[in-house]
Amino acid sequence: MDDLQLSDPDVDFDSPQAPNDAGASPSASPSRPKPQRAESRYTTEEARDAALRRELDQVRGVNKVIEDVIESLEKAKNNMDTVNRTVTSASTLLQTWTRILSTTEHNQRLILDPNWQGATQDLAEIEADTIAQRQAVERREREELLRREAAARKADEEERRRAEAASRPSSAASTRGRRGGSETSASVLIG
Repeated sequence: MDDLQLSDPDVDFDSPQAPNDAGASPSASPSRPKPQRAESRYTTEEARDAALRRELDQVRGVNKVIEDVIESLEKAKNNMDTVNRTVTSASTLLQTWTRILSTTEHNQRLILDPNWQGATQDLAEIEADTIAQRQAVERREREELLRREAAARKADEEERRRAEAASRPSSAASTRGRRGGSETSASVLIG
């Protein structure tokens, strides 16, 4: 019983002995199976450790590759940010340059124009245009006011004529018996 250990049943399955020898007594060859069992357990643990180390090295290698990919992606992101800032700056510079060229072209046309009298003359023309526009507005307002007054006078005159016409038929009715009375009232209405 002293030879029995907790690992004996597991080792029995690993043993290279033939099935007919499994029933043999331990006294027939007591020293030989013990060293094999210890050695096989040691080599099994060693092989397992070696396999775990290889797997750990593979996992570390995969982690290193993933870290390198992440680092490359971060560098690419930083490079894209730099490119974006550069493009924005270039766009701003291009817009500024376009405005400068436009102003230069305008100034060149002014300088080469023989009719151009200078900035003072331009300001005077602008002021004259402003005054002319203001006078045109005032003239239109005066004309509109005159039209309204004429329309009001015409309406008053129409009202007065209607009032006269309304008052005459009553006086004409009293003189209607005479022959000349109707002609006189007709001439008054026309005149």
